[in-house]
Amino acid sequence: MPHLNKALSVGALVAVAGVAFLLAFTFFKKGGYSERDSYLVHAYFADATGLTWKSRAQIAGIQIGEIEKIALVGQRARLDLRIKKGIELKANACFTKAFPSALLPDALLEVSLGDEGLPSLSSLPVEQREVKCVRETASTQKLIEAMSKIAADIQVVTADLSKTVGDQRGSMREIIENIANLTRQLDQTVSENSGKLTRLLDNAEAISGDLRDVTGSEKGGLKEIVQNAEVISRQLRQLLGSAQGIVDGTSTSAPTGTGTSTGSAVAVSKPSVGAETTTTTTTPAGTTTTTTVAGGGGDARGVKQAIEKANDSLARLDKLLAKLQEGDSVAGKLLNDERLGNKVGDAIETYSAYVDNVNRMQVEVRLRSEWLLNQTAAKTYFGIRLVPRPDKYYIFEMVSDPRGMDTVTTTTTSTQVGSAPATPDTVVTTKTHEQKLTFSLQMAKRYGPVALRVGIIESSGGVGSDLHLFDDRLQVSVSIYQFSRPFPGVFPRAKVLLNYAFLQNFYVTAGSDDFLNQWRSGKYPGGPKFSLGTDVFFGGGLFFTDEDLKTLFGMGAASALTQATR
Repeated sequence: MPHLNKALSVGALVAVAGVAFLLAFTFFKKGGYSERDSYLVHAYFADATGLTWKSRAQIAGIQIGEIEKIALVGQRARLDLRIKKGIELKANACFTKAFPSALLPDALLEVSLGDEGLPSLSSLPVEQREVKCVRETASTQKLIEAMSKIAADIQVVTADLSKTVGDQRGSMREIIENIANLTRQLDQTVSENSGKLTRLLDNAEAISGDLRDVTGSEKGGLKEIVQNAEVISRQLRQLLGSAQGIVDGTSTSAPTGTGTSTGSAVAVSKPSVGAETTTTTTTPAGTTTTTTVAGGGGDARGVKQAIEKANDSLARLDKLLAKLQEGDSVAGKLLNDERLGNKVGDAIETYSAYVDNVNRMQVEVRLRSEWLLNQTAAKTYFGIRLVPRPDKYYIFEMVSDPRGMDTVTTTTTSTQVGSAPATPDTVVTTKTHEQKLTFSLQMAKRYGPVALRVGIIESSGGVGSDLHLFDDRLQVSVSIYQFSRPFPGVFPRAKVLLNYAFLQNFYVTAGSDDFLNQWRSGKYPGGPKFSLGTDVFFGGGLFFTDEDLKTLFGMGAASALTQATR
């Protein structure tokens, strides 16, 4: 009869597991938002690095959706997102890929709803719900590639500048020398024909006398025009002298002189290098005109210094390139030593993969307390759940059980009479409960709504399964452990519980403990009468994600990696 009851119990457990798997495949879904409370949109990204299944879409730090699917379409990544109903994305809505941490590459999508008055995407057919405005943050690799291209362009520009200055230096000197010769010839011509200019001025005066009746009111203006032309000619000589200074490497001021005209005087001050030239003209009517021209010596010297600095910069650049080619510096060794470059590349790829894994990992802290009706005491759990991917996680728990650990001690007393062999005459079996903390360490793999667990459960090997329903708000769990118990004829310990999350981070729990043995042995002696299991419990718990713990785990793993590679 006990064997029949045991077979029935195992058969019932197999049936429960079969029903759980059937529900898993019946209610299979992807993501945390159902079709009933969300609608589907899509967008195209040129680079989806850091975005994975179930990555968050948020506004002002509050999640309003998540990625349901990522697929490659041509040369771009298509992202299908579930957006919570009530959050209306407009036709000009925008997605911005952002990285919450500067060290970790996990990305999320910042959402801009768009302008009011435009049509909502939820009102369009599914294939037309495309968010066309996407912004992508430049990755470290793109910045390095852009800097490399800029450095190559600078090298080409400096090479072209050096070649141009070197090739055209002679032509520039020749042009300036021609201008200086033309100026000297012009000055010589003016000096040789000063008498003719005097006669021309006399003739002009005679003509002005004849025209006095017609242009009497304009005579003063005509004289001023002639005087201004003379001043301009002197300024032109000064300018050409400055150009000659650029050719010779020194600054030469234009010769000074006093122009002679009827009833007027012109005075020109001799400028120094980098100074100003001041010309004062006095007319017969007593009007004084002062003209100031900036000296050209300082400008010539500035041009020469600029060319010398450019040559010095080019020489330094040539030395730097030579060092890089010879491999004298650290950068040169990286460029010339292929083996060292490969090692650096492998190290960067390894670290990048490690950072990517740490960034995706979520650390959940879980606290739970169960009130055992039979024991009239509380069983307390403190656990940490590490979630590197949405379909895989690791569980570590410390458990304080008021029942402790069951142990059985058998003592045999033997009596020996004379030389006869000793015979056992007293056998004492003692059952004790040892109060101590137990721990659990499990690895879980999730297939849709069903998760399978294996590992150590309350300091004993065991297996378990979880069924998640209603957007993970309802969880039904079955665990079997303690396969070797100290009492004969006792089944392994089996526990079934139900958790319901009524708030975002809080849930209530209820269930039965060690229910296989209750089915076999009947009522629990010395305690309340339960029809399912040796004990019934209820309670509650809370859970939250701790980013600081994830950072500490990452620092510890990085330190261990550094010590291992030394």
